[in-house]
Amino acid sequence: MADLKSSRLEANLSKAELARRAKIDVGTVTRAEDGLPIQEVKATAIAQAISQALGQKLSVKDLGIVIYS
Repeated sequence: MADLKSSRLEANLSKAELARRAKIDVGTVTRAEDGLPIQEVKATAIAQAISQALGQKLSVKDLGIVIYS
């Protein structure tokens, strides 16, 4: 399982570009990459943006993104 940062780098996306594509704040991307919990809706947006960039379906779980419980 690839983590968020390695998937982002594989997609050749900066944090800012991923944030723009997911329509979220770049700080949220940083928090997610640091393993801190983020809102589920934002985690889903990140997973969708990464999936689109890589041309493969990746879930929040696949990327190891922690969501608030």
